[in-house]
Amino acid sequence: MQTRRTLIQSKPCRRGFTLIELLVVISIIATLMALILPAIQQAREAGRRTQCLNNLKNISLAAISFAESRRGLLPASGTWTASNSGATAVFPSHSWVVDLLPQLDAQAIYERWNFGLPFTGNSMSTKSIPVLTCPNDDTAVGIDGGLTYVANCGVGDGNIDVNATPADPVTYGHTAVAEPLVWDNSATATLASNADLTKELGVFGAKIDCVTPPAAGAPIPRDYTKNPSANIGRIYDGSANTILFTENVNAGADSLTGLKTWANPSLRSCGFFFAINAADAGPATYGNLSATTFAANRFMNQEKNGIDGASPTPNSRHIGIVVASFCDGTAKTISENIDRGVYTRLITPGGARPRTLLTTPVWNPEAPMGGNEF
Repeated sequence: MQTRRTLIQSKPCRRGFTLIELLVVISIIATLMALILPAIQQAREAGRRTQCLNNLKNISLAAISFAESRRGLLPASGTWTASNSGATAVFPSHSWVVDLLPQLDAQAIYERWNFGLPFTGNSMSTKSIPVLTCPNDDTAVGIDGGLTYVANCGVGDGNIDVNATPADPVTYGHTAVAEPLVWDNSATATLASNADLTKELGVFGAKIDCVTPPAAGAPIPRDYTKNPSANIGRIYDGSANTILFTENVNAGADSLTGLKTWANPSLRSCGFFFAINAADAGPATYGNLSATTFAANRFMNQEKNGIDGASPTPNSRHIGIVVASFCDGTAKTISENIDRGVYTRLITPGGARPRTLLTTPVWNPEAPMGGNEF
């Protein structure tokens, strides 16, 4: 009897994934990416913030080194030079950056700078200097002539003439004697005495090297044709409590021409200030420069989307903060939500100095700053 063998067909092997399995794998990968990407972005931002802090620290140490070689005097925020001896006309020469070039490892650029020409006539003014730019500032980093960091020019009139030209240092620049801030309105007060008070409210000042600046109307006292910046060893309110430089993503540009350069001496390009309405100046408000005297939209990070060369306030691309350096050479981050009274006290190098008015005993100096207040 013949045995019939039944051939049992084996089940074919399955190759590949089903659609459901594929979707599960994709969803797992997406979940992992969602968890990992923020950490990567935070790490990148932390690295950029650290680089920004290091840049500002190096710039601050360069400024301190400059001052130590000149009996403590910091460079002018910007310099305007007379066209000829005793002239009333000036040309915009250079910003504080040019003075610090030797300390910023840019000696070759400094030695090729022609101080007899305006900054626009110097081809060196558009060289890229990486230490001058924050890696988050896409309008400056990697761009010829880019500048992110600005000097503390103190308190000034908030009415900025955005149509002013570089030839007019009064409306285009910043100098204590030209700011129309009348703190002492007594009969015996003078232009010079009020200028002295305004000078106490800022670390850097513009140097206007002529007898009478354009549109000023009154001669500058001889002392103010010299560099009016502060002495780094004589910061009355404390070096650790006084801002030296901050970020401004709108720096390093001319709002009229769009020219990118770190050499422009204008306050609007290389400095920042706390803007108040000139009518609010006075002995009672001198030490209480807060929201009551604050000119609209002139506060930290409120102009980060402003016009380059027309927004001279601290502005940063770092989320919620601005990087700043201090007169002791340290660099720190400051919250954009800092109390405005504390912020103004950090700007002023001598606002806490007690004073006596000539006709009335009423005076309101700033309160001394404590180490835990910011």
